[in-house]
Amino acid sequence: MRRLAGLAFALTFAGALPALAGPYCVPTDGRDQITKTGSTCPVNYRASGPCCIALHADSPRAFVKLPGRSCPAGSFTSATSYCVSLR
Repeated sequence: MRRLAGLAFALTFAGALPALAGPYCVPTDGRDQITKTGSTCPVNYRASGPCCIALHADSPRAFVKLPGRSCPAGSFTSATSYCVSLR
């Protein structure tokens, strides 16, 4: 009985996930999406509304650079506000 209740909760929660996504950039068609910071997107990404969308499914991952910090090892700065993975 407890397992059945857990399964019902999981199915209900999974159905609510798209509604929770709201204004956030969610990966689609196997391509990464990140929230646009400023007016430009990192290399290998294109702007689409409030999001930057990867040009290809195998484009290097990009993420927002923390203020006052450099990009971690294995990544480089792109468009001054992003770090892009070298792999």
